[in-house]
Amino acid sequence: MWRLTFWTYFLVIALSLAPVQRVVGCTCMLSHPQTLFCQSDYVAVVKVRWMNGTTYNVRVNKVFKERNNMNPAEFSKQQLLRTAFASSLCGRLLTVGETYVVSGTIIGEQVHISICGIAMRWSEVTSRQRKGFRGLYHRGCACEIDYTPWWRKGAVLTHAGRKRCLWESEPGPEDCQEKYGVCMARPGGCSWTPSVPYKKCIKEHQRKREQQRLREP
Repeated sequence: MWRLTFWTYFLVIALSLAPVQRVVGCTCMLSHPQTLFCQSDYVAVVKVRWMNGTTYNVRVNKVFKERNNMNPAEFSKQQLLRTAFASSLCGRLLTVGETYVVSGTIIGEQVHISICGIAMRWSEVTSRQRKGFRGLYHRGCACEIDYTPWWRKGAVLTHAGRKRCLWESEPGPEDCQEKYGVCMARPGGCSWTPSVPYKKCIKEHQRKREQQRLREP
């Protein structure tokens, strides 16, 4: 009996620590834009023209990635994105008239999107993320990015095997790593690639953290 109790407790703790996004019946792992880029069948910039039921009619402005035997020219001719009819089934809600960078799966000749993929307003994508979509993310696909509670960083890093970059939860630099971080393989292993925007964000993050510490009793 004690064994059952122990493993039940262990399972509850493990599930409570798992970084996930939940929408009623739909559960997605919390993933960095680079991870979603590497795992998706396609990544493209589209403008939503209209919606009919579970189908979006779009204009494809740019294709960053495609696979499943569909070349970029053929993909650009695709005007329909299909999704589930409800967010509880991982359906993705897009706004008509908006331009997004989206990712998802290609099944046969049908292009699908879900809440577990990318759907970022193009106007809100940072310049560093745009460079990521245009090629830097692809170059970093050999690495893994793990969303990590800040207080577990040291333990996770010890077992990372130089193949991971840690995406640190708040109060770590979570926002900086999401908006400006690109994880790439370097001589010493996978690490966040230095850039002016990334360094600037980290510096500002550290300044705010120091101010917060000074205000604490």
